[in-house]
Amino acid sequence: MGAKTLQAVDYMKGPYSCSQSVMCAFCDDAGISHEEAKKIAAPYSGGRKIKCGAVCAAELVLSAKFGDAQAEKLHAEFEKKFREKVGAINCREIRSQNLRPCIGCVEDSANILEEMISNS
Repeated sequence: MGAKTLQAVDYMKGPYSCSQSVMCAFCDDAGISHEEAKKIAAPYSGGRKIKCGAVCAAELVLSAKFGDAQAEKLHAEFEKKFREKVGAINCREIRSQNLRPCIGCVEDSANILEEMISNS
């Protein structure tokens, strides 16, 4: 587990939501401040945008880091890896089927994101 994954998990243990935990751990990759990351990610927590909030945050980071031209391909790759690991990307589906606790989704999301960024 990399340093940013550990940071995301630590944020999730504190006052941060799933999306904020991932976004704040990778705010430097997104080119924004910690406070901006926290604010931007807030609407995505708890599956409010259907997808798992940790997935949404990772996709926001990928878009910010690599630009819109690569975003669609990177989002598809990320979602494939997350789905393989967790079993779904939809928050309600993950929760209703008890596939993974929220902190586990944050860990998996951050792990995948860290791997994708380091391999680019």
